[in-house]
Amino acid sequence: MKRRKTAISVTLLIVLLLGAVASLPVLAQGPVEIDVYTVAWSAPHQAMMAQLIDQFNQEHEGQIKANYIQGDWGEGDTYIAAGVAGRGGIACVIEWWTGGAQAWYNQGFTIDMAAYMTQEDWATMPDFFWASRETPDGKVFSSGTVAYSPGLIYYNPALLEAAGIKAPTLADGPWTWDQFLDAARALTVDAKGNNLRDNPDAFDKKNVVQWGFLPRYDTEKVWEDTAGVAMQATGKPIIRQLEDGTWDAVFDEEALGPMETFLGMIRAGVSPDLAVGLTRETQDEAFVQGLAAMVPRGFFNVPVLRSVYPDFKFSVMLQPAPTGSKYYTDNSGQGFAVPVTCEHPAEAVKFAMWMQQAGPNALDASALDLVPVNPAAMDESVIADNPDWDPIRYYQSNLEIVTVPFNDHQGEFVEVLWVPTMLRYIQGEIDFQEAVSTIQKGAKDILNQ
Repeated sequence: MKRRKTAISVTLLIVLLLGAVASLPVLAQGPVEIDVYTVAWSAPHQAMMAQLIDQFNQEHEGQIKANYIQGDWGEGDTYIAAGVAGRGGIACVIEWWTGGAQAWYNQGFTIDMAAYMTQEDWATMPDFFWASRETPDGKVFSSGTVAYSPGLIYYNPALLEAAGIKAPTLADGPWTWDQFLDAARALTVDAKGNNLRDNPDAFDKKNVVQWGFLPRYDTEKVWEDTAGVAMQATGKPIIRQLEDGTWDAVFDEEALGPMETFLGMIRAGVSPDLAVGLTRETQDEAFVQGLAAMVPRGFFNVPVLRSVYPDFKFSVMLQPAPTGSKYYTDNSGQGFAVPVTCEHPAEAVKFAMWMQQAGPNALDASALDLVPVNPAAMDESVIADNPDWDPIRYYQSNLEIVTVPFNDHQGEFVEVLWVPTMLRYIQGEIDFQEAVSTIQKGAKDILNQ
C-alpha cells in the first residue's frame, strides 16, 4: 500500500513537471525576420539599399534579419492599403515620402514609432526634420532618410561653349530666371544654325534641331517643380494653413514671375511640345543625344546619368533664383513607416533608426544624391570627399528650412485642379493670370473637405 502511494506521487510529480514545461514560453529559433519595402528606383540606389540591408544584418546577426523587397513609387499606396485590409502579408518597414506617410497614419495604416524609440534615436535628426514626421501630439509616423533640396540645372558644356555661353559657377551664384531664359533662347537652334535669341526673324520654329531647355511637364513635375520655384522666390509653400485654420493655395506676388517663366517654356519657344507628359528616361535620352542643352533634375540624377551613360559629359548649375536671395526648401523628404500589421514593430523601428545613424545615412544619401537627415552624415568621407556634393554644400550654406504642414487632400488638389489648369497655360490655351484665378477659385473647396 505504501509503495503504491509512492508510485502515485511520482506519477503526479511527472505530470506536474510536464505541465510546467508546457506552460513555459517558447523561445524564438533564430533571428526575428522583417521585410523592408524600398522604393529605390535607380540602379545605384538599389545596389546601395541591398548593401545597407546586408550591413544591418551583419551587425544584428542572430537578432534581426532584414529582407530586401523591391517596391515602386506608383504602387506604395495600394500596397499598404491592401495589406492592412487583408491583415498582413506586407513588409514591416515601408520606404515612402513624409507627406504620404502622414496620410497613411491618418488613415490608421501605420503605428506610432515613438513608443519604440530611444533618446539616441531622437538625437540622430534635427528638430526641424522631426517636425514633418510627427503629429502635433508627438506621434511619429515616419523616420528619416533623406531630405529634399533645391534642384539643379543639368547642362551640356559642349553646346553652351558652341553658343558662346559661360555657365554660372558656384562662385558666380545662380542666374536669374530672365538670364536663364535668355540663355535658353540662344541655345534653341534650327537646322540652318539660327538661334531664337540672335536670329529670331530667320529662325525656323518648325525645324528645330536643338532646344534650349527641356523640362518635364507631367502630373508630378508640373506641381512639384513649380511649387519649388515658388518657394524659392518667397520662402513659403503654395498650399498653406491660414490664420483662421482653413487651407488655401496662395500665390505670393514674388512667386508669380518665376512660376510663369518656368511653366511658359513651350510658349517662349525654347521647349518642345514633347515636354508635356515627358518621362525621365526620354528626358535623359534627349539630353544625352544633344536634342536639349539644359534640363531640370534633382541631385539624384547625377549617379543615374553616370551609370547609364558613362561616356556622356555633363555639368550642373544652381537653380535660377532672384539676385541675392536665399534658397529655401521644405523639411520633408523620405523615410520609413511601420504598418499596423507588422508583427515585430520594435525590430522594424530599430532598422529605421539604424538607417538614421551617420554612417548608414551617409551611404544611403550618397547613392541617392539627396541631403541626409543626420547632419553628421555630411562629414562622412563618402560625402565630405566627393566634389559632386559641392552644389549641395553651397545650398546648405545659404539655405533656410521651411516647415510645411501637409494637407490630406493635396493629392486631389494637384491631380484635379492644379495640373489640368496649369497644363492649359503651358499649352497656350489660357494666359497665366487666368490659370491662377481658376486655381484660386477652386482650391479652398478641395483642401478643406
